[in-house]
Parts: sequence; C-alpha cells; structure tokens
Amino acid sequence: MSRTDESGFTRAAASHAAAFFGGAKLGRVFHFLFTASVYASCMATKKPEKYQNLQELLLLKLKVLHDVENQLIKALPRMAKASEDPALRQAFESHLEETRGHEERVDEALELMGDKGKQKEKSDAIRGLIKDADWCVKNIKKPEARDAALIAAAQYVEHYETAGYGSALEWAKEIGQDQVADLLEKTLEEEKAANDKLTGLAEGGINRAANDKSEDDVQMAESMDSSNAVM
Repeated sequence: MSRTDESGFTRAAASHAAAFFGGAKLGRVFHFLFTASVYASCMATKKPEKYQNLQELLLLKLKVLHDVENQLIKALPRMAKASEDPALRQAFESHLEETRGHEERVDEALELMGDKGKQKEKSDAIRGLIKDADWCVKNIKKPEARDAALIAAAQYVEHYETAGYGSALEWAKEIGQDQVADLLEKTLEEEKAANDKLTGLAEGGINRAANDKSEDDVQMAESMDSSNAVM
C-alpha cells in the first residue's frame, strides 16, 4: 500500500468512525491510532539497507562499469564512422577492441567477487555522454570541426571512466581484493592512455584544422564586409 493509498484509506476510516460513534473528535483519535499501527507495520517489515560497506559499493560500481563498457561498444563504431581524420578513426576503432577487453575484465572481476550476474545496473551518465557525441555527429556539418567535437566528447567519456575505475581500484585494494585490483588497474592505465592519445591528436592538427576557415567561409565574410561598406 502506498502512502497516498494509506492516507485516503485512513481518512475514510476516520470519517466512518466519526459518523458511527457520533463525533469528529473520536474520529480523529481513530485516525491517529490507525495511522500509527500502519506505519509501525511498515517499519517492522522494512528490508535491510544495501550498500553499507566497500564490498557492496565495489560490486555496485563494477556492475555500473559493465554497463558503461557495454554502451561504449555500441557507440564507438558510430564515432569512428563519423570521423574525417584517418588517425582519429583508427583511434576509435582501436579503442573499441580495448573496450571489449574491458568488459571481459569487469565480468572476471565480478566472478572473483562471487557475483551471479542476476542483477544489472544502468548508468544514466554514460548514456548522457553518448547522447552528446551523437549530437555532434548529427549537428556539426564541417568535418574538421566535427572531429574536434568528437575528441572532446570522447574525452568526457575517458574522464568519467578514469574516475570510476580509479575509485573501484582503491576500494578493491582496501578490502583485500588483490586480483580484482590488478584487473582494474590494467583497464585504468589503458583508459588514461586512450585519453592521452586523443589529446595528442587534438594538439597535433585536428584543432588547428577545425579553426581554419574554408574558402566558402572566407568568401562569405568578404561578401558581408562588402555589403556593410555599401550600406
């Protein structure tokens, strides 16, 4: 029974009690006693709280990371296809293969912690970041500018993953899950390397190309200047 249902039910019960016993005051007493008994019953059957220690938090984090990697396996091919720069396309394709390995490592880590895989967790954050990348693909028409935007979108993802794997690694160390920690550390280093590679591509020419004006841009600017001069 929801709180809304409980509230409506108790008000109706109080009204009937008042009519039966001949007074609103007695109805209010009945409302109080009945409500108290309902909430006492709810408290008595309340389930134990989850996520009360690092063991439980690490399991939760690993399940979220599994979803993150799964979503990226679907998104990276779209980002690679939308890339104009060959080196950027290759970077996305290479990281796709790494990401498949990351998902397998998370599976292994969950098995080491005794997880049966029955309960899945969903990361709304990674879906938002992927949506941002998809927006860039759809709305940024100039290829050079789109490449720069895709690098920025991908680095949002890398920073998110680095934070997630970094926290999980420290928790695994703290609770003595050394094998899990080893797996997480390998992935963390690969995520950092992927981010560094994207930075190198951006600084190595992609940002510069995005900032260069095309001939059409120059002609349009000159045309606007001419129009302003005539006016």
